[in-house]
Amino acid sequence: MATIQRWLIALYTMQALVAEYLKLKGKYPPGCSAFNHISPDVERDERDIKEDKETAKEETYDENTLISLLENSIAYFNQSERYEMMPEVFKLLQPFYEKNRSFVKMMEVYGQLAESFAKIVTIMQTDRRYLATYYRVAFYGRVFEDDHEKQYIYKEPKLTTLGELTLRLQKLYTKSFGADTPVHIIHESGKVDVSSLDLEQAHIQITHVQPYFDEAELKERKTKFERENKISRFIFETPFMSDGGKGHGDVSKQCMRKTILTTQHWFPYITKRIEVAHVEQFELTALQVGIEAMEKKTQDLAEVVRSSPPDAKKLQLLLQGSIGAQVNQGAQEYANVFLRPPLMSTQPIKEIQRLKEIYRAFLQVCKEALELNEQLIVDDQLLYQEDLKKKYEQMETNLGSLIAIDSQAMSTSTSSTDGFDSLSRNAHRMSSLVFDSISSISSMNSNR
Repeated sequence: MATIQRWLIALYTMQALVAEYLKLKGKYPPGCSAFNHISPDVERDERDIKEDKETAKEETYDENTLISLLENSIAYFNQSERYEMMPEVFKLLQPFYEKNRSFVKMMEVYGQLAESFAKIVTIMQTDRRYLATYYRVAFYGRVFEDDHEKQYIYKEPKLTTLGELTLRLQKLYTKSFGADTPVHIIHESGKVDVSSLDLEQAHIQITHVQPYFDEAELKERKTKFERENKISRFIFETPFMSDGGKGHGDVSKQCMRKTILTTQHWFPYITKRIEVAHVEQFELTALQVGIEAMEKKTQDLAEVVRSSPPDAKKLQLLLQGSIGAQVNQGAQEYANVFLRPPLMSTQPIKEIQRLKEIYRAFLQVCKEALELNEQLIVDDQLLYQEDLKKKYEQMETNLGSLIAIDSQAMSTSTSSTDGFDSLSRNAHRMSSLVFDSISSISSMNSNR
């Protein structure tokens, strides 16, 4: 599939070139800009082509060339499972078909569109399409020549694991450099101290990354496909302890460094890797980490409560993780640490209030999730449901004094499906409150 996707990119690059040529001849005014909705790289790379005097009078391409290229791409969109792009291709074809009265072709394309929409509906219901997995790969060592201290985003097929990519690259470069040049893998995701490395040997740092979008982009990109197409920014997280310690210890000291990488081009692209052009970092305090974690936990549960039809298995897994955990673990841990003296008095008031608000929303959605689960369970799960109810009541009691809420208020509060719009906007990254109090932001050249 990866090869098909790259061939598809090459195909619509050819389409854009032909369109720009026809624009030059006055036969297709939009030119390559008509393809900007398919890939932002196309217009940037192919616009304003020049025609030499020798071939100025030749008719190298015509309208039928563009139509044929567009029609050929339909099959590749199907094979690469990018069904959402089919309507975009048809939007480009339709004016030609209408002008040429190509009713049979329009009938055929409408049939293909209907099939594509049916596949999209199935995918959205099952959530079983995996287009790609992304990794940041950084190279250190003189043997890499121009790639020394450069980093790339690799687009790997479907659910390629970190281990699979690591093994492949290690074999590739071991074969390339020979047995006399060891290839070392750097497993930590943090900044590499180049001065500590033997630059006569090869060092590769591989880190899993995810596509990153800001709040405005998230409002526009509503579906999973829209968040996997035309992407150029990626993010990964590096946990660290505020006291300089290693590993995961006291949550009051567990901070997070987030790194956002911007590539030179947009994925999908004609190559499987794209160089990183810009790097941005920011850090979250331990409290901000707790705020983000509880936002995500609350949003995940709210989405399952909202889903139709409900996913009973997923609902029960989330309930177990939210309610079934011990008092000083899981969801209650942040409240016990940050909402009790003396630590609470040392934290920013707005962030403490935000954490309390999230816990109120969390208790409410847990209550609704329990009610939904009661409707879905079978007879042999009744004891399990009663156990969850008791644990919820205990959790409500434990948290009640910390977030200034009582059971009566909980029973009359607003439904989670009405009250989670703000959390929904924050589910993919931290809330604006957290951004306002980011401890440090730094930009750096991707060669560092």
